[in-house]
Amino acid sequence: MDNKELDQLILTIPQSDNAFDKLYEKTKTIVFAYIMSIIKNYDDSRDILQEVYIKIYLASQQYVSMKKPMAWIYTIARNECYLYLRRKTCDQQYDDNIALPENINIHTKMILEQLFEQLNDREREIIIMYSLWGLKHIEIAKLLEIPLSTSLSCYRRGMKKMRKVWREEDERVI
Repeated sequence: MDNKELDQLILTIPQSDNAFDKLYEKTKTIVFAYIMSIIKNYDDSRDILQEVYIKIYLASQQYVSMKKPMAWIYTIARNECYLYLRRKTCDQQYDDNIALPENINIHTKMILEQLFEQLNDREREIIIMYSLWGLKHIEIAKLLEIPLSTSLSCYRRGMKKMRKVWREEDERVI
């Protein structure tokens, strides 16, 4: 694959669907292999490949040649893979909105479930996504389609409720 040729194909996509077809034929195998190296699932990788080429088609109007078209394509592919992995993490089924790591002991799980009962669904969901799944608040806000400030305030309010219940339980034990 010649960088000049690929560059020219991307630049002419807005004027010619034929250019898009040629770009797809020349790059699909290597892009698919790259996606497979990240996703490690054939069917999911095929779906992501289609999303990547849709994004390439749409973004071709803003494409500015920097003489490294494959780097641009790989960046789109990598971003699509990471987006897929984030969504997959958030779509996992869990009992009563609680997705606890499997290696957590039963006593800790019981305590967390009791604390989570004090929260509304949104607070519980945001605390789990942030604390247990390791997502950032900006990612949570995008995934839940809420403002960043809502994610932050729900997290703080939920943590405050859980601290209060925890302290009350501590006082009863003592």
